[in-house]
Amino acid sequence: MRRALILLITCTFLAGGLWVAPAITSAADPTDSLPDPARRGTAVQVESTAPSPDGTGRRAIYSKFWQTVWVVEESGEVVRQFRVSGRMDQPDPGTYFVWSKSKYTCSAVHPDICMRFMIRFAKGPKGGNIGFHEIPVQNGKPLQTNAMLGQPISDGCLRQSTEDAMFMWDWAPVGTKIVVIP
Repeated sequence: MRRALILLITCTFLAGGLWVAPAITSAADPTDSLPDPARRGTAVQVESTAPSPDGTGRRAIYSKFWQTVWVVEESGEVVRQFRVSGRMDQPDPGTYFVWSKSKYTCSAVHPDICMRFMIRFAKGPKGGNIGFHEIPVQNGKPLQTNAMLGQPISDGCLRQSTEDAMFMWDWAPVGTKIVVIP
């Protein structure tokens, strides 16, 4: 119980810091490059520790605890915040980069479950892709409603409303930084 309370307080301060932290800007680091395609994903991360949400640069920050994404521009301004449905156990906290996008795709494990606006940035423990996408449909029926966003009920990806999925599709080209925090 004490551990859960400490996690709640820590996440509250981290999330609150997004709104009150001063904007920090820096020149682009020329050594900052995309990871080797064969080493992308949950198993091998670009950074080994959970990053601070008040970091620098253009990025999307995903809080697994809050099931929320903050979209941050280079200036540090939060330009969008929205609820998602992901999982509590994956991906691991760390910094990732968008490595692939598909306007329409289906699950490799469940081929009758399909989704639009897939933006891949990590791999799950069994090698499956993890990314942002619209709420998936199975045989033409959505697997959840927009009202259910914010609950960790996904198989691994970050489910979004259609409006937020379309925004992220336009906002996050290949190479975009994705920061995952607990």
